[in-house]
Amino acid sequence: MALVIRVASAALVFGLQVLLARLMPPDGYGGFVTLWTWMLAMGSFASLGFAESSVRFLPRYQMRGRATAIGQYWAFGLLVVSGAGLALALVVVGLVIGLGAIDGPGLTVLVVAAGLPFLAVEYYLEGVARSFGWFRLAAVPVYIVRPVLIGGVCLTLWASGVRLTLPLVGAVLIGSMAVVAIGMMMLLARRLRTITRAERASTPKQKRLWLRASLPLLLLSGLDDLTNYADVLVLSLLAEPDVVGVYFAAARSLALAGFVAYAMTLVAGRRFALDLAGKTRADLQVSILESTRLTFWATSIAVGATLLVGPVLLAAFGPDYLAGQSVLWVLGAGMIARALSGQAGEVLIVMGRQREGVLVGLGVLAITAALAMVFVPAFGLVGAALASAA
Repeated sequence: MALVIRVASAALVFGLQVLLARLMPPDGYGGFVTLWTWMLAMGSFASLGFAESSVRFLPRYQMRGRATAIGQYWAFGLLVVSGAGLALALVVVGLVIGLGAIDGPGLTVLVVAAGLPFLAVEYYLEGVARSFGWFRLAAVPVYIVRPVLIGGVCLTLWASGVRLTLPLVGAVLIGSMAVVAIGMMMLLARRLRTITRAERASTPKQKRLWLRASLPLLLLSGLDDLTNYADVLVLSLLAEPDVVGVYFAAARSLALAGFVAYAMTLVAGRRFALDLAGKTRADLQVSILESTRLTFWATSIAVGATLLVGPVLLAAFGPDYLAGQSVLWVLGAGMIARALSGQAGEVLIVMGRQREGVLVGLGVLAITAALAMVFVPAFGLVGAALASAA
């Protein structure tokens, strides 16, 4: 079911990007791509690692019948994530306004800051839903409902004669995230009432435990996202918005193959945590091997199919976007290579080995960013793809 939802999501997200590329001028769409990528890259930091630590704690609490601890973690995590996201947004907005930089890049920073609180809560709610095996609740609101909302509102505005500018589309994006976050929070709260008890507040000892486990994961998940988007982020700093749009169109065309790995992550974390909570680690080793094999072969098939129809997918964005065909091949090769690692990141999280994950993440990010800084000026679009695939 997780894979089916992600396949449907890939189609919807691809359709949304095609729609926006058609309704906005190339530089406007490139600006939106830059905005959206920076928001995604910073979202993990705003959730303070609670989206990931929930997969470590909640399955164990549920397995051991600790209903009160489940309720305490849920309430504390929601309070910390929403408060941190709001505080970060206010600080950034204050700095931008104080510096008087509300035009150009400053406007993008403002929109990103305004969306961070909702995105942080989304990440946390998605992590909690995954922890209980509620995969439809974890995926459908974010990856099905949100693209439909954004596309529907933008298409309605365009049909009404409204010009789709970057601030307007950014406002639509933030509004959609707010609707999804509030809806998910209400649905999760209703489900959790049937399995949790929170007669008393969490103790300082519990809070310290959760924070000590979550904050290193902030770095781990944040570094992972920065690494995934480093090519687009560096390209947005060194190239014109329309060039960024062409690159992003190629990356979006490979979204289906990329979602295969995410679909496996959606279900693997809970399974790993339950195996680890058992009496022997033999089951955990079997689960890791099975997950890695399935991820690799499913990703390879998806990448191959995407490359076959690559020109058709790029042409859907418009004739200007066919220049991204070479990018498709390079990114596809890198995606297959990464699939060989399976869900290694999830394994480190559930085993509490955050330090090793952070060190690996720092190394990969440094290499990716350095290669992008060298390859983008030399090879343009293909250079960004080479840095991402390396």
